Amino acid sequence: MASRARSLLYRLLAAATAFTCMVIGVIFMVAFLDRALFQVFARPLFATDYWGYYMVGFAGAVLCAWGGCLLSAARTPEHSGGIAAATAAGLIIAAILRLLAWYSGEYRLVADELRAEAAIFLVAAIGFVWLRPAGGGRPGVPCSRAAAAGDADRHV
Repeated sequence: MASRARSLLYRLLAAATAFTCMVIGVIFMVAFLDRALFQVFARPLFATDYWGYYMVGFAGAVLCAWGGCLLSAARTPEHSGGIAAATAAGLIIAAILRLLAWYSGEYRLVADELRAEAAIFLVAAIGFVWLRPAGGGRPGVPCSRAAAAGDADRHV
């Protein structure tokens, strides 16, 4: 039973992170398209120049791709060990960058937000590490009997 609860928590974490990545990615791509092509919004979504919007658009595309990988992990968690590890690493790096921005003092207006974001990212990274299914889909690492039996039940 604990294995099922752990798998459910992993799936929920992966799906929630995928949804967040995709929503932010779409916002970033819309911001790029608004400034680069259509200029529908009266005011830009971000205060930057054309190079900044290019980078925002690129980051949006990457976030959507990352969200797609996380959706795959939510669907088949037993085969997503690499996605969980990469996501945890990405969240840890993002937390470090936010703490460095906070430490620099250049972002005084959002200092508390940066620390809160870093804490959220680190908690999510721990979740991806602790909740990752046994075996993780890595070659040469056998899945547990319970996971194998659950997998056999699913394909019957």
